[in-house]
Amino acid sequence: MNFGWVNGHAGIEGNELVDRFAKEAAVEDGPVVCDKTPREVIITREKENGLHMWQRQWTNTGKGAVTKGEGGSDQGFFFQSVRNRLRQKIPILPEFATMVTGHGKLRSYLHRFGLTDNPICPCEEKEEEVEEQTPDHLIFQCKKLRNQRNELIKQIKKKLVKIGLHRMKHLSIIICKFL
Repeated sequence: MNFGWVNGHAGIEGNELVDRFAKEAAVEDGPVVCDKTPREVIITREKENGLHMWQRQWTNTGKGAVTKGEGGSDQGFFFQSVRNRLRQKIPILPEFATMVTGHGKLRSYLHRFGLTDNPICPCEEKEEEVEEQTPDHLIFQCKKLRNQRNELIKQIKKKLVKIGLHRMKHLSIIICKFL
């Protein structure tokens, strides 16, 4: 069998037959011969389905209150949206995970499991009003972290001036609590 180019509509018997079949197929309401979906379309569609399912599970779970900002914690809106979290380029270090989840080497967390005598932050032990050592306490109130907090605020203010507040809505809300 040999394939080669032939001049169209030149009276070549095989070519005229193929041309006629092609025209009939184009106007018929018959079955689609080629209905393959491109691989990339399938991958994109499945990623979207996975994200929707993941977001539904994340929204409906009773877990992750600190991370989602539930339970009266107005500071805990780290990751309300799965899609937005995946877009962020954040290295997930153990210290970061502790602050976002409320799990880890925090007295309040360890106390829940009987691993420490009390959940109170060491900065509060001699005070009349004591607070548990929670992520919110460490970020916003801990007296032992005051210098680091002030330096962080100063650095964040510099960054916000450079990039504009509108691009970091949640962060600007947190910063305003300190100002």
